[in-house]
Amino acid sequence: MAPIKKESAPSPLRKKLGIELRRLRQGAKISADDAAKRLELSASTISRGETGIVTIHPRDVDAMLRLYGVTDDRKREALLALARKSRERGWWHHYRNVLSSDLVNYISVEYGASTISSFQTMLLPGLLQTADYTRAVATYLPRRTKPAVIEQLVEIRLRRQEMLLHREDPVPTRVVLDQSVLHRPIGGPKIMKAQLEKLVEVGMYPNVEVQIMPYAVGMHSGMGGPFTLFGFAEPIDLAIVHVENHVNFLLVEDEGDIRHYELVFQRVQESALPVADSLALVQEIAEGL
Repeated sequence: MAPIKKESAPSPLRKKLGIELRRLRQGAKISADDAAKRLELSASTISRGETGIVTIHPRDVDAMLRLYGVTDDRKREALLALARKSRERGWWHHYRNVLSSDLVNYISVEYGASTISSFQTMLLPGLLQTADYTRAVATYLPRRTKPAVIEQLVEIRLRRQEMLLHREDPVPTRVVLDQSVLHRPIGGPKIMKAQLEKLVEVGMYPNVEVQIMPYAVGMHSGMGGPFTLFGFAEPIDLAIVHVENHVNFLLVEDEGDIRHYELVFQRVQESALPVADSLALVQEIAEGL
């Protein structure tokens, strides 16, 4: 069998892969000891792989899927793709001197996702921000940040956009914004006008949907706060939710909680303006700046 790569702490992608491998093993009614014996691994390796403590080589994942009787080619490929993503040393490691471990986890999850769904109430999501908007936000962060670091953060954000929205197979991205986001002049009217014009431009990409939650709606399902839902290749039915706060990045992995956020996003989409009307509203506000 291929060697197991040790890691310092479980990453969200490894944990998600482990959850699915454990579910498949239990569904096949194979004990961890029996699986280890038949795969020529130790029982502790099986256990640590299923909890995300170690990274399992895709060749070993393939052997596990065969042992567990997974014959659906789409499911096999989806899990193997997740295994490959979980082992990658991503481009963001070049910026590890300015990225917190939380942000590294966030970017790795974002990079591995097959769909992104975001509901925002205060700021535009990073994938839709202009460089000037990002710079203005970073300048006003509560923690002191040196100008050189701010420029690196801007570079990272633009790289994320390039890797997800501008590649040959761009990630389907759905965004619902509270209308207040459009009226908050981050960086001043000039920067905000350019940002809104960029939002209209990106909102016309075939892989991007932008909707606005208008003031007229009043109370709605998203009043609990902003979040981003990352979906992974079907038919795995795995997802991770990022819930924002002032201190760190909270990655929600409980399946019940994830189903809750999926329902909330569905409902805010239903309450928000249609895409065409949303972009028309954004354009109208931009022209007024």
